Amino acid sequence: MQKKCSRCGNDMEIVLRNVVYKKRVKIMNVPVHVCVDECCAHSQVVDVIKDDLKSLMEELGQHPQRQAIEFEELSELSNLLVLIANEKANSSVREVLGERVNELLDLFLLAQSLGDQKWMKELRERLTKIMV
Repeated sequence: MQKKCSRCGNDMEIVLRNVVYKKRVKIMNVPVHVCVDECCAHSQVVDVIKDDLKSLMEELGQHPQRQAIEFEELSELSNLLVLIANEKANSSVREVLGERVNELLDLFLLAQSLGDQKWMKELRERLTKIMV
């Protein structure tokens, strides 16, 4: 997910940030590209999760109640980044990703055995987003 800053051309890194919506909702652990140049410090939401964030904001509406939301519960990419950040130094990104893919595949098999089409669709979408 290497990206160049649209303002200054420097590299951007992915960090987890809190996003505040309508001054009332704190959305935690949103993956954001941030320019490595401290003078620029331009930031933008990671493209892959824009639709998830937009859907959440639409669901919250124009006058949401005061609350905090953990975005990793809604976004597979955010979930993976939080897992990686919380892992010990001896675990590689590849290992964490592999474990999560296996976990989602196990859940998919369970959903399939239960005939839960909605859950299967959700798990398919989650797998697709982390395999991009």
